[in-house]
Amino acid sequence: MMKKILPLMLTMMLLFASGAAAESLTLDGKVTAAYTQEVYAASTAIVQSVNITVGQVVSAGDAIGVLRTTKVYAEDHGTVTAVFGEAGDLAETLTERWGAALYMETDILYTVSATTEKAYGAAENTLLHVGETVYLCSRTDRTRTGTGLITAVAGNAYTVHVTDGSFLVGETAEIFRASAMTDASCLGRGTVERNAPLAITASGRIVEMAVQPGDTVRKGDLLLETLEGSGASSLILADSTGVVAQVNLIQGETIAENAVACVIWPMAAMQIEATIPETELGNLAVGEQVELTFDWNADSGDTLLGTVERISAIADPDSTAASYVAIIRFKPDESIRYGMHVTISTIE
Repeated sequence: MMKKILPLMLTMMLLFASGAAAESLTLDGKVTAAYTQEVYAASTAIVQSVNITVGQVVSAGDAIGVLRTTKVYAEDHGTVTAVFGEAGDLAETLTERWGAALYMETDILYTVSATTEKAYGAAENTLLHVGETVYLCSRTDRTRTGTGLITAVAGNAYTVHVTDGSFLVGETAEIFRASAMTDASCLGRGTVERNAPLAITASGRIVEMAVQPGDTVRKGDLLLETLEGSGASSLILADSTGVVAQVNLIQGETIAENAVACVIWPMAAMQIEATIPETELGNLAVGEQVELTFDWNADSGDTLLGTVERISAIADPDSTAASYVAIIRFKPDESIRYGMHVTISTIE
């Protein structure tokens, strides 16, 4: 009986000794990014504002910067009659197709191309001044009267913009210096013409069309905004949720289209990188589960689990003794940050 027990005890002792020979492994690691996300500028423009700093957490869709747009303003009072573009359209294409991005009629609907040939004989009636206010009356219907402003003078020819009153296009109007429109103040006559609508052109891609047909605008009102490039927004948006690792935006300076505006380390890219000595390679295997203790709360006893994703097949060229990089994947919680130090332990 004793002869049978002794071999069994010897076998158990050998198995126990074999298990005891398996060494546990402890490594120092650091939270790094498995990949990075570059955010590119879609337009060439001056940076109006920068909304981020290195180390800041951003969410996908957050505006990391704002580009300064080219703004087109109304040059006169009037009414918008046609709008051919919208956000995203190339302004030059609209000009080629429609002659302009939008059209507006000014409050001055009529002009009169006149001469002093029929002016009253006094010498002063042939000496006209740009900016002079004059008074008009239809030759065919004396009830059609109005007020105008001389806007151009060339020899005996001059142009009047009708600032008040209604006339028929093509009719002849007499022009007077005195509001009483006496014969002695007659400055000649001319043909009433329709004042051409203003064609509003621009360059670049439309970011915002600020008006629509029928809108009444005042001189200086915003009509539209554009950017040079493929982008149709003045906002540079983050593509993913993560930590800002690099910022290339400088307020007041120009950033080129397709230039890297910033670099983000995505939260989803968190991994742990550790260096393992050559002599310890036999104690760690790809796919093995390990225990993670973060230095910042090591005293709490809280740990996370990780899995060895890969071990490099090339030694670190900067190390004196041969060592290799091990990558551990894990599920970080909100307390984990890039750059944190962690102790990695194999599970016995």
